[in-house]
Amino acid sequence: MPLFKLDQQGGTGLAVLLVVTALLYLATLDTGLALADLEGGDLITHQYAQVQARPSNAPGYPIYTMGGWLWFHGFRSLATDANPVPLLSSYSTLWALLALAALYLLLYRVTGRNLAITFSLCVFYAITYFFWFYSVTTEQYTSAVLQTVLMVLLVHLWDEAPRDRYLYALAFLMGLGLAHMVTVLFVAPGILLFVLTKQPALLKRWRLILQSFVVAMIPLVGYLFVYVRGAQHPEWWGVGEWPSTMAWFTSFVSTQQGRDELTWTLGPFTSEFPRLIWEEVSVLLLILGVAGWVLLGKRYLLLYGLTAAIYLVFSYIDRFGNWFQVIMPLYPLILVGAAVVLDRLWRRFPDRLWRATLLLLLLALIIPKFVDSYPRADQRDKLVDTGLEPGWAIVADSPPADAAIITSHEEKLALDYITGIWSVRSDIRAITTQQVAMSLAAGDKVLATTASAAYAAKETHLPLRYNSWSPNLLLAGTELPPVTQDFVTVAESLGDGLRLVGLTTTPAADEQGWDLSVALQAERVPEFDWSLSIRLLTENAEIAQLDHSAPAAGYTPTTSLHPGDIVVDAYHFDIPPDVVPQAIRLILYRQLADGSFENLVVKDITLSEGG
Repeated sequence: MPLFKLDQQGGTGLAVLLVVTALLYLATLDTGLALADLEGGDLITHQYAQVQARPSNAPGYPIYTMGGWLWFHGFRSLATDANPVPLLSSYSTLWALLALAALYLLLYRVTGRNLAITFSLCVFYAITYFFWFYSVTTEQYTSAVLQTVLMVLLVHLWDEAPRDRYLYALAFLMGLGLAHMVTVLFVAPGILLFVLTKQPALLKRWRLILQSFVVAMIPLVGYLFVYVRGAQHPEWWGVGEWPSTMAWFTSFVSTQQGRDELTWTLGPFTSEFPRLIWEEVSVLLLILGVAGWVLLGKRYLLLYGLTAAIYLVFSYIDRFGNWFQVIMPLYPLILVGAAVVLDRLWRRFPDRLWRATLLLLLLALIIPKFVDSYPRADQRDKLVDTGLEPGWAIVADSPPADAAIITSHEEKLALDYITGIWSVRSDIRAITTQQVAMSLAAGDKVLATTASAAYAAKETHLPLRYNSWSPNLLLAGTELPPVTQDFVTVAESLGDGLRLVGLTTTPAADEQGWDLSVALQAERVPEFDWSLSIRLLTENAEIAQLDHSAPAAGYTPTTSLHPGDIVVDAYHFDIPPDVVPQAIRLILYRQLADGSFENLVVKDITLSEGG
């Protein structure tokens, strides 16, 4: 039976498997990001790598990343405003479906075309938590499963018909492991021993060995991508000092950081290792899997058993790390053994009742597994996916073109993603407090979010002054930034050298509430620091109130104003969209030493008069 040729029932079963799992994965595909996702880890690293064509985490995953770049930009060109998160996650789904197809071919072969056993075990594996989760999020682990299953499938093909083309294909896949996920090569020693115990004379075929080596080296050409992109963007190198691109490149591809993170300690098992192994594949299938390896014969037991031993030793060494991700390719190999045992039982007792019992047993494994995995693996519209909200709030306030915005840590993570990955308002950028002086010197329009304004002046060591651009954004400069908004002129003296010179109120840009701004001018330096209270009125009744301790969201005290300065204070009111305010009430007040309050002025302004 050729590698990719199936009989009619086998082809139909494979098609149904792929359609059903594709629908399941697409229905549970990741659609958003939590703050923790933005702060670091493989998920966000792969997303930036695939969008920006930059090396991923060491050793760079060059071929996988370049494929992701083509996948993302190919589909994004068809829908430029599409949410990038599910699009990037669907790249993992692609590899997952290919892995399931390869597993199906392998099981269908070792069971002698037993569709019931093959289909059932593939469905079971498709809904195991880790495989499902990494099929719907931006990770590389499903591709590692595909590579492993393909290599084992090639071993079975070579065993049936020892042809050199299978050995060349194995060499290429092993080279691909070197250019992708190195731990995939845990299966390599078992494959090598399997092949040599069958044909030890291969060691004398130097031409075959040399050609296989050359084939294995082909995927490593992909590392030119890592070197070239690293040379073009030294800012991507990460933490550390390197005298040259080559020094960085050598350190990077050696995965020094990953090796340093291995625990390398002997000690007791943990709460997760090895418990997660039998929780993932079930105790029954784990036992059947090992039994099936024995039934396949000594050389297959050597292949599967040695591979399992290597994975278990590595997992024990790294039992405090990400062993539960690395070990994923071992699980389908366990199912291969289980498929062999179940097929033997299926054929030994051919009566319908016995076979129906076997199918019910498999169904009894599948249904609880689905019930357990679904709520954990489902990544669609999760309540915790609020990581981008701070960035969207900045964008919603329509910052000026090419603005440099001082942000908090959370806001910067969100805004970087929105501008860099989502390609929304790519002209603006988040800056750190260390970059403020350089941006001001360059003549950039510098703003600060209200969350960052409290500490920006202290961290920059600059006498920053603020004026409101919007309810959440402040214009920043060493002098009070000039007013840029268009106001309805209101000439009204308020006292203590202050007068109201402008007012505007409109429905918010997102149509959720109302935005209001007032502009105050200092005729002289005020004697006191006055707070502002703004109330919205409808039929003379107050329907909403917001207070600021000083103008510009509390960051420009009135005593800091110079004669002629105009300071803007902006507000956002959350009121129902069908409620239209008729007037505003402006109160300037201060708190006295005894805790009481003194009003400077209480001014009601109808909107027909002032906005």
